[in-house]
Amino acid sequence: MGFTLTSVGLLIASGILLIVVCSLIASNPWQETEELHAVARNVATRVQDMDSRFYENTFVYQCPLRTYQYTIQLSTEYVTVSAKNIWGETLSVKERFIVHPWPRNDTMNWTTGYELHCFLNETYGHWGTSEDPLPLMNLSEFENDRENCTTRLASYPLSMRVTTPLYFEKVSLFDDAGEKHDTVLLYQIK
Repeated sequence: MGFTLTSVGLLIASGILLIVVCSLIASNPWQETEELHAVARNVATRVQDMDSRFYENTFVYQCPLRTYQYTIQLSTEYVTVSAKNIWGETLSVKERFIVHPWPRNDTMNWTTGYELHCFLNETYGHWGTSEDPLPLMNLSEFENDRENCTTRLASYPLSMRVTTPLYFEKVSLFDDAGEKHDTVLLYQIK
């Protein structure tokens, strides 16, 4: 009788220990963290790919759907992808951009590359294309605006909607000295 009770007690203890170990393995955030890393790397790689193109181009990226909710925030230096795990803790991964993109939202004066050229034409009287280049003085004013935006995004990164496609667009601006200035725009359209 004592042997049987001891055996049953050991079986129950083993079952409880097995349940605890399985729940710890199942709740380990390593898989979610790796999935967040993959999304951040995809965004950073797409920016670098767009910058390496020789011509203006647009690429549309759809964020992968997951069983959990996650957020993406962009600045000119980093992409940050965050999610809450089942314990309520925030998992966050950050990927540094090698090439500094210009995240734009649709509440600004312009968002897309075409809208940028229209904005330049309305503001400075030149489209910024090879046929209608910007004077250097106007280009430096525009670059100052970009620096102000970069500073603002460092403090307040732009939040992206995961369910809406993310556009990567390479835009080239030309100055009257014949130089080409490339930038990669990141934006979403409502």
